[in-house]
Amino acid sequence: MADAALAMEATRTVPPHVPADLVIESDFHSGPGFATDPFGAVAWQTTGPRIFYSPTHYLLPGCWVVTRAEDIRYVLQTPELFSSSGGIGFSALIDEAWDLIPVELDPPHHAPFRALLNPLFSPKEVGKLETGVRLAATSLVDRFADADEVEFIGAFAQPFPVSVFLQLLGLPLEEMPQFLEWEAGLLKSFSLEDRKRAAANIVGYLRNAIKDRRANPGTDLISWATHSQVDGRALTDDEVIGICFLMFIAGLDTVASSLGFHYHYLATHPELQAQLRADRSLIPTAVEEFMRLYSIVINHRRVVQDTEIAGVTLKKGDWMTVPTFNASLDPAEFQDPRTFILDRPANRHVAFSYGPHRCLGSHLARREFVVAMNEIFDRLPTFRLKEGAPFRTVGGAVFGVEELHLVFER
Repeated sequence: MADAALAMEATRTVPPHVPADLVIESDFHSGPGFATDPFGAVAWQTTGPRIFYSPTHYLLPGCWVVTRAEDIRYVLQTPELFSSSGGIGFSALIDEAWDLIPVELDPPHHAPFRALLNPLFSPKEVGKLETGVRLAATSLVDRFADADEVEFIGAFAQPFPVSVFLQLLGLPLEEMPQFLEWEAGLLKSFSLEDRKRAAANIVGYLRNAIKDRRANPGTDLISWATHSQVDGRALTDDEVIGICFLMFIAGLDTVASSLGFHYHYLATHPELQAQLRADRSLIPTAVEEFMRLYSIVINHRRVVQDTEIAGVTLKKGDWMTVPTFNASLDPAEFQDPRTFILDRPANRHVAFSYGPHRCLGSHLARREFVVAMNEIFDRLPTFRLKEGAPFRTVGGAVFGVEELHLVFER
């Protein structure tokens, strides 16, 4: 307990260059609001200061928090001032020093790896995955197609995108429960020991998979990374693990977390559900608005040199938290930003981040969202929330839904 108290006290240290009136505690996970409505818990940020300093954080030892779309885009597209290096820090948990590739690489090192990876997730390549994505959705929905109710997160939202990515990575579907346990420890636990243990387990598993693919290459993404080249040379072991670790965690969490919010909204807005069921051509547009309304990821950057945002001085070495939801819900960018508007014009959301590190898997995520909605509408009747059942959400690095009970109107 003494160690925990000292660690907490250390996180409350405020650097001397931070104005006192800009010190506001916001750790992005504690407080009752995050258990039922994390977006409501941070709604004040888009109408408060353009930038503030939080001495508490779920990951960092104090950091600046950017709250406006204009400033968020500036930070995300200016790597010469705001570095991605070490911004996630999973390798540091196990005393290693590899980067998540390409998200923890700054230019010019970033570009060759991004060029290497881009073709794998291009619209053309994602189109080839349509059959597999649809099969993953239908096989899951058919398991509860005749049921009166379902706990949607465990039955569909988690296993659907995970099964798609495990097939891409060439990893066994039967090990999904173990992978999800590690993912929860790494991304959803606020215990340092849990995060260290999960990171070590994932790295150990991937290193064994990489060793196997070196001897027995296949057609999966781990085999591809193991035998790829960049700038005319083979990838180092650290580069291979950096790519594979990113693909592993990206496939386990973000789409699953988003689906929970999307279907909670549909369950509580029967008129929208009916409209989309009647006209499926509206689904891609609806998906974009869902992603805007529920942008779930928090990015991190480190200040490379002294600079300013909104007239506030940031010093070299300062950490920054850059929440995608603050950009996507900025009232200066969007009229009625917290209202779902199906025909919203110029939907410049930042759900997939912005700048050189814009999400590599955005085309696949969109395809998964659209396929899921069509297959669910095809196979299931109108659904609503189960009265009296829990609805549990979580904050942290990725906002998500942990429990969502739906009842079907048969």
